[in-house]
Amino acid sequence: MASELQPLATLLKENQTIIKELEAEPFMEKDSGILASYLAKIRRDGPAKNTQMKQRLDQLAENNTAIVTLIKVYSPHAKTPVFTAEADKFRNYASAWRDRWNSVMELFMAGGNYAASEVPFPKGFPDAVRAEIAAAR
Repeated sequence: MASELQPLATLLKENQTIIKELEAEPFMEKDSGILASYLAKIRRDGPAKNTQMKQRLDQLAENNTAIVTLIKVYSPHAKTPVFTAEADKFRNYASAWRDRWNSVMELFMAGGNYAASEVPFPKGFPDAVRAEIAAAR
């Protein structure tokens, strides 16, 4: 079952790279999170001028879905309690993030905004995955 852990770790690393990129210029808007920045940009410049950002956000959503699937497959065989706890946090994060991402066009069309709080990434999850990989060896 440890074969699910390496692809999971790879996807997490890819997500961290994408998030870091989206939290910098030219993507990030002042005093806004990633999704709120995207919403502001498509309002100001239109969706067509922000396709690079949308592609990265789509990739995050796809990666999160794949990570959750790998967690579901692997979790019954988890060796460390920290992995189980952090995996649950990641599932909750991925679900909330997906809901916010799926609402972006609705907010765009309605002229609404995201709630002030961004969905926080569970920062302990990458370390928990590394510890789980070590324990599974």
